[in-house]
Amino acid sequence: MQKTILLAAFMVNFLGSSLGYSAGIIHLGLLKKFPEFSSEVTWAGSLFTSVFCLAGPISAMVINTSSCRSAMFIGSVLNVVGFMISSFSPRIEIILFFYGIVAGIGQSMVYSASVVVVGYYFHENPSVATGVVVSGTGVGVTVFPIFTEFLLTTYGIDGAFLLLSAVSLQTCVFIMCIRIHHLERRGGKRSQTLSWRMKKIVNGIRGIFLNRAFCFLCISILCWSTSLNTSVLFLPQYYISTGSSQWQAAFLMSLFGIINCLSRTITGLAASDPNVDGKILYMGSYVILGLCTSFLPLTGASFAGKIFYSIILGLYSSGVWSLLTTISVEIVGLKQMSTAFGIEMLTSGVGFLVGPIIGDIAKTQTGGYTTVFVISGIFYAMAAVFGVMMILTMSKTDFHRSKQRMMRNNETEVMINNSEKEEVNNDNEKDDDHIKNIEIEDREK
Repeated sequence: MQKTILLAAFMVNFLGSSLGYSAGIIHLGLLKKFPEFSSEVTWAGSLFTSVFCLAGPISAMVINTSSCRSAMFIGSVLNVVGFMISSFSPRIEIILFFYGIVAGIGQSMVYSASVVVVGYYFHENPSVATGVVVSGTGVGVTVFPIFTEFLLTTYGIDGAFLLLSAVSLQTCVFIMCIRIHHLERRGGKRSQTLSWRMKKIVNGIRGIFLNRAFCFLCISILCWSTSLNTSVLFLPQYYISTGSSQWQAAFLMSLFGIINCLSRTITGLAASDPNVDGKILYMGSYVILGLCTSFLPLTGASFAGKIFYSIILGLYSSGVWSLLTTISVEIVGLKQMSTAFGIEMLTSGVGFLVGPIIGDIAKTQTGGYTTVFVISGIFYAMAAVFGVMMILTMSKTDFHRSKQRMMRNNETEVMINNSEKEEVNNDNEKDDDHIKNIEIEDREK
């Protein structure tokens, strides 16, 4: 059962929430169709990528009021509707809404639900399972830009939108393989009215924000998301400005994508080791990224230095997606996991929006990329600092207590089973002795 859910969530993640990495390719196709509306086209791509994270609370609300499977179904339908209507639309305003907002929300709901459902079924050790599932998005980093470019070349932007809607529809096949967890059913039985559900969600959010460790985690997420989007956006331009060809810049970004995919699984496997603390791994990743990013203007002049940084960026910036579920459960508990994850997605969305603005201001004021990457490195370092503060302020949660209770229950069950086995063995020995006595009596007679 768990293997089926793991494979299904991986495929849902790959097919239903990886198209954000094709936004740059789609942007070029829209510019060819609407050359006179360049600013509106830019907004469409920006909305699509940022709404993916900004819609986190909406995704959490749907998950809490229904189930992860229902949220994935709704997200898949929004993806299909958003891309399909965009393929037939003659106006950029309609595409702005359906592609930028509707499909963006659909991507967010599919991703959030596919990650949260792993926390329900693998709550004892979710890091490996989460790493496998989010690696589906990592595969999308490599596959979908190339696939979307092929669609644009062959069928144009309208045909590409239509076929991308068909790809999104395929997620329904794998969603059918995911069952509703008994904790979700229990919550659905208790939640009889919509007002009761909304009140429960609001109280849950209020309780989460009273947790200092979670607040520090959100600030840390805001810092690294601001820096990450700045790094990825300006990196190809920086590589070209320092002597690399456009092909070399594309190769370096593809290298980043491949390492991005591998990192998600490797980090999950590392965090599953009882001797490795996922929170320390989280904090240490941004210490390394902060140092390497700040010194990129010194080491990035050579092609070898650029390869080194692309590998470091892919390795240490992507593994965090495998750790968020585990860290969130440790801080707020399993019951509030979906709400916490929605807030974290919203926080990262704000960072993704603000980061490029800060980077563009720094580049305009200085006329180069040195200040951009120094500031980006500082934000990574700040993410590590708030990660330390999160660790220092964490306290025991319901998750820890329930886990200890589960261990005690397992020990009790083992003792009961052993005692039952002993009783059965004793009864069998008595029966054997009784049969032997009867046989002896028969012989004597």
